[in-house]
Amino acid sequence: MKRTFFSWACVIALGLGIALVQSASVSAQAAKQKKSPSDRTVRVLMGWAFAAVPEKVTTSDGREITIDRSDPSQFMIPIEDARRIIRVAMRATDAKLCGLPELEARTFLTMMAREKALGKWSKKQIKFIQMLHISAGLVITGGFSVGEKTADKENSQQENSKKYKCSEQDRARVKSRIEAYLKEPVKPQ
Repeated sequence: MKRTFFSWACVIALGLGIALVQSASVSAQAAKQKKSPSDRTVRVLMGWAFAAVPEKVTTSDGREITIDRSDPSQFMIPIEDARRIIRVAMRATDAKLCGLPELEARTFLTMMAREKALGKWSKKQIKFIQMLHISAGLVITGGFSVGEKTADKENSQQENSKKYKCSEQDRARVKSRIEAYLKEPVKPQ
């Protein structure tokens, strides 16, 4: 009788152990997917976006404003927010590569409207968010490079757009992902 009880206890312990290992691996996979792109990638893109923030900006009413970039902390946003912006940029870039420019534009405009609606960003941070979105898109398409002439950049962008072939299935997948994003309600943070 003791041996049977011990056998059952071992079977139950083994079953619980397997269940815990499986749930841990599922949790790790979910965390890995949620952390895409990596922290390092996000930080690099944030650095490029900060470098791309212009020194002077013209407002909608025609005034020119000089932006003081001496203190990066005035521009920077938390890494998780930056990761979210980069994911949106990835969707918009997919739309661009699949020949869906109207969805690319709607994605960007919706993202900017949502970030402004959150009411937690300064004007400098909003400008940084805009530049982060643009920089991420340029990196993904291969259009962001350092030290090249503008003409070379334009030629490489044209070559990249010719190289990428988006099937109808890809186009439908991209369209459905973007439409789902556009329908998401604004979540206050």
